[in-house]
Formats: sequence, structure tokens, C-alpha cells
Amino acid sequence: MAPATAIDDTSANKRKREVHEENKRKRAKREQQERQERRASNNASTDEQLPQETTSQTNGTIASAENTNDIASAAVKHKKEKRWHKPKEPKESNPEELKKPKEPKEPKKPKELEQSKAPKGSRTSKGKKRRSSPNEASSPWKVSKPMGGRMLNIDPVLTDDEKHLIIAYNTSIQVFSTDESLLIRKIPLFQLSPEKKEEQIVSICSSPSSPNHVWVASSVGHLWLIDWTNGNGSKTAFKLKCRLLMSMTVERMQFSKEFRDVPFASIMKGGQWHLVACDLRDSTLHGYKTLTSLALPILNLKSARDGFALVASSEDNLLFGTLKSQAINSISNLSYEFFTLDCSDEIMCLDVRASGRVHLNQKSQVETGDEPVLDVVVGCARGPVLLYNDLLPQMRRLHSSKGHRSSLQPRKYHWHRKAVHAVKWSRDGHYILSGGSESTLVMWQLDTQKMDFLPHLSAAVENIVVSKRGSAYILHLDDNSAMVLSTAEMKPTTYISGIQTLVFPQPFSKDDVVRRTSEAAPTRLLKTPAVVSPVDPSRIHLCVGNGQQISHSGSGPSTPMIQTLDLTTLQGISKQALTRTNPTDINTTAKGYTITEPRITGMAYSADGKWLATTDEWQPPMRDIDVLGGSPAERREVYLKFWAVSPDNQNLELASRINAPHYTGQSEPVYNVAADPQSHRFATIGEDGVVRLWVPTVRQRDGVLVKGKFGRQLHSWACSKAIFLLENEEPVQEAVAVRDAQRGSGAVSFSEDGSILVCAVKTAYSSVVHVIDTESGKIRSSVDGLIHGDVRDIKVMSSSLVVLSDRLVVYDLVSDELLYGVQLKPNENPSSPSEPILTHLAVDYQTSSFAVAVSQSDIDSPDVQSELAVFSPDHSEPQIVHSFPHPITAVVSSPGASGYIVLDASAQLWAVSEGMDTKSLAFAQPLVDLNLDQTTTTGESREAQSLVLLAGEDDEPASGDEMDVDLPDADAEDDDSAYAAVVPPQRLAELFDTAPAFAMPPIEDMFYQVTKLFSANSAVKAA
Repeated sequence: MAPATAIDDTSANKRKREVHEENKRKRAKREQQERQERRASNNASTDEQLPQETTSQTNGTIASAENTNDIASAAVKHKKEKRWHKPKEPKESNPEELKKPKEPKEPKKPKELEQSKAPKGSRTSKGKKRRSSPNEASSPWKVSKPMGGRMLNIDPVLTDDEKHLIIAYNTSIQVFSTDESLLIRKIPLFQLSPEKKEEQIVSICSSPSSPNHVWVASSVGHLWLIDWTNGNGSKTAFKLKCRLLMSMTVERMQFSKEFRDVPFASIMKGGQWHLVACDLRDSTLHGYKTLTSLALPILNLKSARDGFALVASSEDNLLFGTLKSQAINSISNLSYEFFTLDCSDEIMCLDVRASGRVHLNQKSQVETGDEPVLDVVVGCARGPVLLYNDLLPQMRRLHSSKGHRSSLQPRKYHWHRKAVHAVKWSRDGHYILSGGSESTLVMWQLDTQKMDFLPHLSAAVENIVVSKRGSAYILHLDDNSAMVLSTAEMKPTTYISGIQTLVFPQPFSKDDVVRRTSEAAPTRLLKTPAVVSPVDPSRIHLCVGNGQQISHSGSGPSTPMIQTLDLTTLQGISKQALTRTNPTDINTTAKGYTITEPRITGMAYSADGKWLATTDEWQPPMRDIDVLGGSPAERREVYLKFWAVSPDNQNLELASRINAPHYTGQSEPVYNVAADPQSHRFATIGEDGVVRLWVPTVRQRDGVLVKGKFGRQLHSWACSKAIFLLENEEPVQEAVAVRDAQRGSGAVSFSEDGSILVCAVKTAYSSVVHVIDTESGKIRSSVDGLIHGDVRDIKVMSSSLVVLSDRLVVYDLVSDELLYGVQLKPNENPSSPSEPILTHLAVDYQTSSFAVAVSQSDIDSPDVQSELAVFSPDHSEPQIVHSFPHPITAVVSSPGASGYIVLDASAQLWAVSEGMDTKSLAFAQPLVDLNLDQTTTTGESREAQSLVLLAGEDDEPASGDEMDVDLPDADAEDDDSAYAAVVPPQRLAELFDTAPAFAMPPIEDMFYQVTKLFSANSAVKAA
């Protein structure tokens, strides 16, 4: 297809040639200055050798093209002689010839792109060791440590005083305050790293001997004894000689005259599974003793009564052991008597309770003695809860020679539709607590056989913990949140909500143990729509679902909700549904299939933060339309929604909903939505090849302005312009045949001043980049040959156009020439299989840079390799290339601060900023790192320790939430002449009544806001 040409005249071409000549002179002058600076810095003996070396280095690449997964492997340096398109030579042209359409020319790939050698530290296709770029150490860009993460499916630990909650994450344990729900301390485990994906924490237990210590076990056999009050012990680990460790419990046992902790663990060694007791004395591991061995995995290990009983599961078998002798001198004398009990279903979870025995007659005292009563409750894969009451005498009676060989029949409770995820005893033994995928906490009252429910939780229940006092329940939910419930009122007293985005690969679910009629969810890696609020840069909005075990529609995973996350505390502020949802209702059909929910595909804020535009998409599964005929795309639902942002609490209120904004007989998908940085205007591009501009209009009824309940003016959104991009194209016969099989792609973006709109669209038979005048809606120019593969994104930076597809291309709109290109996808042959690739593009106008992230999987490996590079439009060499251990799902820039925020597939946030201060993006810190408890006496020390969360290089606040502490001037008067500050009660009410308790700012921010009120000198003396 011949590219569409701009409407040119002789004067326009003359101006273009003049601008081209001016750019050439500036570029030559800049290159000459750079060569002179290199000569002066290197003190070369001659003036000819250094330019040759520099030219050789510039024309090369920064990494090997063999490892095409790395961004740096195919970067072509910006050099005029080596561009993909030769620069146009100025010459006298006939005006009639200028009106003729230009023939498209395919850019030639430089030879350096194919035959470059990898520098030291890079990763090749065979050796996958590269973790950072060669220039990362000297780069001005820095990458912070990851924040957030995913709460592991492990029982949390509530301290004895119930003031702190300890939660296990991927590579660390984090201590939260139950009073403020704030992060107190993050304790990283140095033997664990994000690169070691095969090792993670599998168990965490409080120490029975010391309330300030916890035991932590990893999947490869590492054990830690950590003081959670200061983090001591996190650097020293005990290593068990095993291949795999699955579960651990700790009991306080007596050896001769001393008491010490004994960790019990289930390990795999030599093809067998062993239940072992570890001998830890004087901070040294002296070995372990094997108590029993099985051929099947030993899971869900629990203990009771100072190690008197051990209970575990092995598929559908219940493993039960009791201590043979209380007199123990060493671990070698430790011996247990084990019983095996067959259950009717596969065991998912269990709990054991030991209580004192009460004898009603002399016969029972003779038979059982004073041994405790052991009650075991089991949660199964198909939903039943089994209760084994006083299990020990019954087990001995069944295994004795005089006993009857009959099976032991438990009491059965059945309410859950799917697997029971967690089950626990209450402290008094009158209740059994269970939870599952129904998002409901079930309390079984054993005396009355009745059930109590706590419904409408935000996600499925994964773990349940009962405090030692019995006054609180701790729930860990599937949406990466945890709460502490008061047993008296069943109301949450503590709520900790982390990043709730989807995790890749999807974590194991106990519901998947039993094969059901529901279809398997695809394991596709998709982008997570994310945007930072322009009004409050400390808040980021993420598209999330109702937990990790969500339904999948035909358009991808169901993410119908938006989560507002506070970057200063890394806690969720709110979660709002933007589409229809089924979080707590019966969300399965009569045949057992999951009812799918829509998926949010795009978000964009207006420049002033008053409007938010979202697009969502849904299409029915193929199984639902088999009897109706046709394809799911014919019944696709696409909506464009405009939300009014409340200035008080940033809540969203739906103002307009556009059904099928791009319609061609059926609802076409919306590829991208962009916001005008200068006005209230949005642009969308769809699969119909049309760009539509949307503007608000004042809502009227019979000529009278319509206002809301608070007296605010109401608006409606409508399409102001429609620009057709494909009206001059003639479809090819082969292209029409594959249109239904191959889905197109596109992207749209405004310039910084909002005067032009650039859009890239790729169909089955063309791929063109168009430049559109936003006022007239006319296409000013079209460029062909910049898109290779699917369009991922497009941005405008000053006069440079950045196009992201399978290649990264930077194009100069003024000089009409290609600056440089970077090959991102290794396989350019469309007939050969290629690896899936996920790319992101973000622009930071404050630093005049843009970031590109690439996540690519290997065909022979399930691991996904991810890298992020920061480029400048003027230079093809990236300023930094950093590798990430997990796939990158979103990259956004902060409007109020320089740098980028990176979200990975393990629910972690990274800050990429220029300079040493990686806190400029308002990332959370533990309260211990803020040194709030340190007191100073001098003004200088107070000034040195003043808390500035969002400080840039020029010491200017980067966020509206930052508070400046007013310090006394150097030449202030004595204390005798200072007036006492008079603070009206209304000022304090404005601080504390702005939001509910769960949405209040961090405690340290509130402290400095109150301090600011009282530290200012009053103009009037206090009475």
C-alpha cells in the first residue's frame, strides 16, 4: 500500500529543507564538540586514532544479537552514516513532483544488528547469567529495592500481646502494627533472593520459649531463628540435608533439666518422605532424627501439648503419632508411635486440639489414664469437614489384637461447594472455623449443630489463625490482604491490604486438586492497566480482580475492579468496581462453569485529574454460543466510561457510558485510550480503524442546566470528531480471509501541547503511523515502515516519535528521518514459531527520557526473562538496562516526580529514578527506618532528621501529601518574646475528619501535620 502523503506546497517544502539543514549543522557541531571533549579527557597522543575508535564503538551494538531477549542486544547507535533510512539531500524539486505519493521503502537492518559480539556481563542464548547491563554501575539511573509483594499461603503469626502481626512474603517476613495497620519492620532473609524462584518460605512459627522469636523454614531446608523486634538472626540459617522441605512445626520440650525448642519438619531425601526432629543446641544444628518415613508427601504438619502429639496428612491418609516416653535425654531418645487412618477424601488442611481429660467413672480412668484428649478436624478437597473426637483411644483400640477391624467413622459437616482451604479450632473447643472459595467464614457450633457465617469477604479465605488468648481471628484472603477480627463483635480491628494485581504464574489453588467441569484458565501474560493520579502522585490505580482464583472470559482474565494504592504506605486505600461483578453471589452456572466477568483494558486520567476514562471488554465463552451459532466476537460487549473524580476523597462517579464506541455491525475492541494534556479531551482508536475524539458537554434538560445533589454541574461525554484511517485502503483477498483469525492492533497519543495526535494502526494488510491535526481532524502526514509486528504503544516527545512494536523505533517528525531502531523480538520470520513477548513504553517529560520494558519467555523454559531500559530520544545507547526476576506487567511515570514505577508479576513495585534518591517516588518505608523514635535537642539535628518523603534533587516537594516542618529562623528572638501558638479546634478537625480510619494518611504524616500547626509563631499573644 502506498502511504498517504501530507498536503504540501512549495513553501512548506522550502521550510522543511531549511529545518533539515539547520538540524544537520547542529548535529555536526555537537559531534565535533563531543570528539574534542573525548580528546581532552583521554589525553591521546594523536588526533586521528581516537575518532576512529569512537566511530567503531558508536557503530557497534551494546550487547549480543544472539541473545535477543535482552533489550541492549540490538541497540543501533545513532550515526548518520548507519541509519536505516539515508538522510534526504536538499535539492531543487518540481512542485508537481512533490504532490506525487512517495513509494514506501523498507528500512534496511544494519549488519551490526546481526554480527555483534556480546560484552562482558551480558547473557547469551546458551549462558543465561546476565543480570545487569555493563553501564548500570556508572549510570545516573538507579533502581530501588522491591516493595510490596505477595503474601504467601502460610498461617500468619500474631504475637502474644496481640500488638503485632507477622506475615511471610516471597523473600522476607514483615512485621505490622495491629493498632495502625502500618509496616513496622521488614526483615529480609539473605539466603533467599528474587532470582532463586525455586526457594521460598514454606512455614513460619512463633517460638514457644521466647515470644520475641519466630522460626522460619524454606523449601530447600533452610531454618532461621529470628528476633522479630530487631531482625537479628536473619543472616544465619541452619541447613538440613534434604532435597525439599514442605512443612514445619515447633514445640518446647524438656530434655533432662532444660527446655528448648524442637523444630519438627517433613522433608524429602533419597526418594522418600521423612518426618524428622531437629537437634538445635547452642545456635548450632547437630543433626536430626527420623521419626517415620513414607513414600508419599507429608503435608500439613501440626503438633500439640509440648510435642506429645504430631498430626500430618499424606493425600487421603491421616498420620497420627504420640510420644512414647516423657523422659527424654536427647533427640536420639525421641520416639513416637504412629498410626495411619484412611479418610474418605483427599485432605487439604487440618488442625489438632489437646485438652485435659475428665473422668466420669473409674473404668475410663483405668483405660485412658491422664493422657490428654486429642481432637482432630480435617478439611477435604470436595468440601466436607471431618471431626475425629478423642482420637487416641479409638486408634489404639482399632490397632490392638482384641479390637474390631472396623473403620473409624468421623462426624461430617458439609457446606462448602469446593475445597476447604483452612480449618481451625476455637480456643474453647466449642467452634470449628472453616473457609474456602465462597468468600465466607463459617463457624460450626458443635453443641447445637448450628452454623454462623461471616459473608461478603473481599476474596476467598486461604488461612485462619486463632490468637492464643482466643480474642481474635486472623484471616488471610486470596486478594493479598489480611485482617484481624474481634471474636466478640466479629468486626475487623486491623486490615492490611497489599498490591492485589494478578500474579504470574498463577499460584496453586486447592480447588484444582479435584477436576471439575470448569475450563482451565489460560496462562497468558497480559498487561495490567495502571495510572498515577495527577492530583496526588502518591496514589496509583491498578486494575485487579476478586483475588487470584478468578474467571477468564474470552478477552482475557476478569479484572473488573480498580484498586487505589498509597505509595507512601503501600497499603490499599479503596477498591471500586468499574464493571459488573459477582464477588459473593453464586457465580457458577447450573453445569458448574464459572460466570465470567469483564476485563478493564485501558485507563487514562485527564491532565487536571478531574476525569478518568476507562475501557472494558467482555465476550461470552465458546461453550455458551455453540447452540446459537456464530463466533463470540459477534456478541462482544465493549464500553467506554467516563468517571468524575471527587475532589474530596478521589472517589469515582460514573458520568457517561458509551456502548460500543467503535461499531461496525458488531462491537469492535478499543485498542488504546489517551488523554489530552492541555484540555478535557480523550482519544480512542479501535479495530474499525477509526480515531474518535471525546469531549464533555454540559447536561441540559429542556434548556435548563442539570445539577447534581451537591449543586455541581453535570456533564455528558460525546464524540466530537471521527478520523477514518483506512478509508483509502483496498483490502486484498487473502487479507479478508484471515481478518477473523488475526486480530489487529493500534495505539494513540497526544503531543505535549495537544496540537497533534499520533496514531499507529496495524491490520491484516497494512501498518501505518498517522499524524493528525487535533483542531481540524485532518491527517497531516503518514509514515510507513515504522511498525514491525503488532503495535504495542506510541508516544511523542518534543519532535521525536517513539513507536513500540516488535522493534523500538525513534523517528524525527521535523526532519522526517529515522533516528535509530532497536530490535526487541529475535525471530523475524513469520512462518517460524516465536516466543511470546510483552512490552511496555512510558515517557517521563521531566527527564526527557522514555522507558521500554520487555518480558519474553523461552520456548524450552517456563521462566520469563524481563528487562527494562531507559533511552533518550537523541541517543540509541540506553542509559540503563536492568534485569528483573519476574515478568513486568506495567510501567508508568509519575506526574509529580521524575522517574518510573515498575510493577512485576509477583505484585512488587520498583522505583526507577535518576540520581541517588530512589525515594522521590514516595515509596513506603518501615517505621523503624524513619527513626521517628529518636529525639534531638538542637535545631540543627532536628533539621537533619526532618521527614521529607517526596524530595527531589532540588529539595522541592514532589507530592501534595508532603508536609514541610516549620523550623525557627537562625536570628529568631529568645523564647521570652515568642508567642504561644493558638490552634483553633476547626483546624484539627480538618486534619482528622477528612477520611475514614482505614483511609487516613500514615501516622508519621499526621504527626508532622499537627506539629506544623503548633510550631508556627502566632501573630497574637495567647490570652
